[in-house]
Parts: sequence; structure tokens; C-alpha cells
Amino acid sequence: MNIDDYTKISHKRYSSNDDNNKIKYLKHLITRILISLILIICIATYIKIDDDNSSLVDKYLFKDNLKFTKINKWYQDKFGNIVPNIKDNSLYVFSNNIKENEYTTYKDGVKINYQKNSPVTLLNGGIVIFIGEKEGYNNTIIVQGNDGIDYTYGNITNVSVNLYDYIEKDTLIGEALDNYIYLILEKDGQIMNYEEYLKKN
Repeated sequence: MNIDDYTKISHKRYSSNDDNNKIKYLKHLITRILISLILIICIATYIKIDDDNSSLVDKYLFKDNLKFTKINKWYQDKFGNIVPNIKDNSLYVFSNNIKENEYTTYKDGVKINYQKNSPVTLLNGGIVIFIGEKEGYNNTIIVQGNDGIDYTYGNITNVSVNLYDYIEKDTLIGEALDNYIYLILEKDGQIMNYEEYLKKN
């Protein structure tokens, strides 16, 4: 069973709700735009209050890697989800667990043995921050995880997520292009040891 089979199953289940999904999408898009405008106005006001504030904004917004997933998780814990995720997260696959497969060291991460065209699922929930080609890793997806770890999945085909989607753990993100995938774990700019990660998780 590959990603197309899961997509067909999902499509049959939710095709009757297409109109509702479009309305929800428009509502959520407008909400996001309004929230963004409010944030811009607040930041502009904060900068105008004091000259020192502009250097703080420059440091944390433009020079440091802002962890949106931590902010999102904190907000949801405190206030609930003001902008519900409309991404269909029904495509969960619990087989082919990445952590159960054999692996070897490869560049900054590991090369994990994987059956070609097998579904690849997310190790931890987070926001998709990159989709595209990376030298030595082929088509790549990077997810900024809720746990502060950036998960880089390489050698992925038939990608089933979009840039800036917020997706949950075990969600289907694509398929293995060949008989292996690449995985890099990075936290606070430092590459993590995969074996240590497995022990903790």
C-alpha cells in the first residue's frame, strides 16, 4: 500500500466535505492575515517606544532562528488553537517505523534502510519549514519539531505535505525514493547523535 492508496481512501471519506473545507480554508486564511497584521502593528509600536527595542527585534527576528513550534505549542496549551489546522491529518501509518530500521552513518546524519515506495511518517509533530532538493540528500523535507529538534528527511518522493503545514506525529509525509532514506537531527544549531536520540525516545 503506497501513498496513492492512502490518498484515495482519504478522498472517499472526505470528498463530501470539500465545500465545507473551502469555506474553512478561507476563514482560516483571513484569520491568519488579521493576526499577522496585528503582530506587525505591535512590533512597529514596540520599536517606536525605545531605540533599544529595535536592536532586540533585529536580534530575535532576523539573526536568531525563531522557534515557531515552541510558540505555537505554548499558545495552544494556554489558550487553545485559535487557528485550527485544516490539514487532513487522517493519513496515519504505524508500520515501517523509522526507529526500528537498520541504519549507517551518513554525512551529518544517518542513512536508514527502507523499502522503496514505503510510506515515511513523522517522528514528532511540528511545522514544515523546508521542502526541496538538498545536495547529497535528494528531495528533502525539514520539520521544526515541537521538542525543539529540526528533523531533516532526505530521499523522499511523493511528498504529501506543504510548506508551513503544522502536522502531527506519525503523519504520512511522503515515500522513500529508493531502498533508504536520510535523517538528520539538529537542535540549537548542533547535530544530534542518532543513537542517543533513539535511547531517549
